[in-house]
Amino acid sequence: MSDAIAQDWAQVTGPGGLDLLRRYLDGDQTAAPELTAIFEAADAGRYDAEYAGDPDPEKIHVTTSCHLMVMALLNRLTGLDAEDFYKGDALRYVRTNCLIQRMLGLERLTLGGPAYGFGAELLGQVMIYPRDQAPGSDPEVPLLDFDSWRDMPAYDPDHPVARVIRENLQHMARLGGIEPVAHMPAPYSLAAEIFGQEPLIGALALEPDFVHEFLDLIVTRVLVPWCEDLVANVPDVWLEFSDASGSPMFVGPENFLKFVVDPVRRIIVENPWGDRVFVANYRGDLPAGAPSRGRRKKSPAAVSSISFDSLLQAKKLCCPHFLMRLEADAAPLQDYIRAATDLGMPLYLGIGAVRLDRNSVPDLAAAGIELRQVAKERAGVIRQISDVLRGQERPRPVLSWPGDIYIEDTNVETSIDLMQQVLAGVSDIR
Repeated sequence: MSDAIAQDWAQVTGPGGLDLLRRYLDGDQTAAPELTAIFEAADAGRYDAEYAGDPDPEKIHVTTSCHLMVMALLNRLTGLDAEDFYKGDALRYVRTNCLIQRMLGLERLTLGGPAYGFGAELLGQVMIYPRDQAPGSDPEVPLLDFDSWRDMPAYDPDHPVARVIRENLQHMARLGGIEPVAHMPAPYSLAAEIFGQEPLIGALALEPDFVHEFLDLIVTRVLVPWCEDLVANVPDVWLEFSDASGSPMFVGPENFLKFVVDPVRRIIVENPWGDRVFVANYRGDLPAGAPSRGRRKKSPAAVSSISFDSLLQAKKLCCPHFLMRLEADAAPLQDYIRAATDLGMPLYLGIGAVRLDRNSVPDLAAAGIELRQVAKERAGVIRQISDVLRGQERPRPVLSWPGDIYIEDTNVETSIDLMQQVLAGVSDIR
């Protein structure tokens, strides 16, 4: 029977369900009927009481955003397209994201989404919705330019995107048993989505006053009202601003400090809910002398003259609750251990998506051994810092995003076996 496993939650989240998922992602179409039955059972609410669980706050947990994997799976199994997946049924969206996280073996749930695309779409940006991928702004049709930026639309709480985000978070709080985390574009990244990456990069040098005014307008007209709406309608919500475009490795450390930090900091310090705001994905700590990657591939890489400690302090201003080291950060892990100890702050650690991508790893067996050791070492570091905090009577935070060890992206090209090695490495220290 195609629904044999689907009838039993223990099998869905046990080796049988994981094997179905692995086989289907590896191209085995015989797994499709049973996997489809599991999704249908989830959509019908059969597993609603099972998602929340009770993850031990003292354990080191692995988290990841898996909406890209869920999107592609549903498209292949049922023909659901991206626009309907992301905006058609909030409860289905939350249920299927919770389902896949549980099938992957993740205990602490979180809810990702197309933060940059949704932020731009909310303001009327022309979007591109690929059939089985997350939406993105149409780079050929920016919403605003140098002549029209002052006419930027205000946040509309009745917009379909605003509605579905509220509903997603409300469902996630109920089904996941967590304080939900809203994923929104930070001021700079939202500006890049609706103005264009290249024009905005150019304006950093040629029109700095415009950039400051533009970012301030985004804060006042869009992001603060949006946060106020979420705080009023979603109890205990956290507000995570994603800012890949504003990261030091893309705009350069000097521009990061000059343009990117202050608008986020303004949101944090000027609002009564500001202590619920954080940015955790600034990529590239770029200690002095390191080259920045830049958005324009043909341009020569700039060289940083900003110290690691200066960048870390700036990132701390935008993320007061914990320190985050992502795969793209250049400073040694030991520097983060020192900083977390000196500052008395928890440390979260990222593992880059490419390290788990089946197309990027030539030897999966060797990569699995390496990843298990990496995960074990990083879990040990997090435990070490947690013990220091406990000695200072500071409880370890249990935010669902980005979590203790964060796999920075999960999609249908992610190797299930490599993800299991990460989980095994974390379990090795328990």
